[in-house]
Amino acid sequence: MTRSLWEEIFTEDDEAFLDYYYQVKTAENSIYIIEEEDGPVSMLQLNPYPVQFLGETCLLHYIIAVATKKEYRSRGYMTRLLQMSAKDMYQAGEPFTYLMPAAEGIYYPHGFRFVYRQCRIEGKPSGEKGQDGTLAGCQVRYAGESDCQALACLAEELLGQMPFIRAVRTERYYRTILKEQQSEGGGILLTEKDGKPTGFVVYGCYEGKAELREPLFEKKEDWEQILAFLNEEPVKTVQISGARPEDAAWLKEELEGAEEKEVPVIMVRIVHLQHFLERFLARSNFEIRLHIEDGLIPENTGYWEIRGQEGQTLSVRKTKASKEAETVSPGELVTVLFGYWSERKEEREVYENMGPQMRVLLKGTQPAPPVFLNEIV
Repeated sequence: MTRSLWEEIFTEDDEAFLDYYYQVKTAENSIYIIEEEDGPVSMLQLNPYPVQFLGETCLLHYIIAVATKKEYRSRGYMTRLLQMSAKDMYQAGEPFTYLMPAAEGIYYPHGFRFVYRQCRIEGKPSGEKGQDGTLAGCQVRYAGESDCQALACLAEELLGQMPFIRAVRTERYYRTILKEQQSEGGGILLTEKDGKPTGFVVYGCYEGKAELREPLFEKKEDWEQILAFLNEEPVKTVQISGARPEDAAWLKEELEGAEEKEVPVIMVRIVHLQHFLERFLARSNFEIRLHIEDGLIPENTGYWEIRGQEGQTLSVRKTKASKEAETVSPGELVTVLFGYWSERKEEREVYENMGPQMRVLLKGTQPAPPVFLNEIV
């Protein structure tokens, strides 16, 4: 029903990818539409992911494919779709939702704020090759569906070394990623020793450029094996996205003329305010009152009492109006509790103009751990 709208708006996606998406992803997602006489003219889709957030796994929804036919824009359709979907997510008790915006300015007025800069590296492959075109002892191959359980176990082991806010890696997760990559002529490259995976990377190659997403390796030597494999393709340029920050240095070492940058990619929006705040730990004892104004989710609007007891999760409840309560937006809470520093003037002013109640919250609450959300769809 919405495929024709997707094809009209997102012209960069080919038929094979859309076949995958509408056969696989839409089997479990939610699609919100606004219809006119000629069918759907605006849509928003929610793709579910189990996400680790402050010590618990929550089923959250990733907003994608927000689109409106050109002739129906500037009618408030996107706002209506955001309200419809946010209402459902609120009723499900989801602490937040997230998206990868086409432009920050589209979603900023609706309370979305950037929380994650993705590490990206680009360079040319280098390194010596063995007689068979790989490093000595190398085992590099394309992963199949039967490998996905082992990939999930390895990913959880490696990513579990840091308390990231991230999607949980499961066999189903990698089966879906594999189908997604294969729909675009790529796959997952894995390294293994004695039949056991030691590393892998989501892989695609287009006109001599290797696009590598979320490389996860036990050792630097595993990465060198992948590069040796790519030299046989041949690959002229390597573009990496979604590397763990601690891996960036040695990923660059084996690339000629490597350049690294951080790109803002993920924005978060509070959905269920109480459930969101109650996940955070207090690092001191405090009690504050805030007045929340939420134009998207009216259930969040009101006066809130927030109490912290050192070492325990925050206690949050609605309360009566109070003169001492400071008025803040859901977006400002995201900025403060995720500790994301933005160049945007409005974001800097959140810290510069912070009142005493918010300063107590900032000082007395353990901030969110690093975000690591690299999913495309």
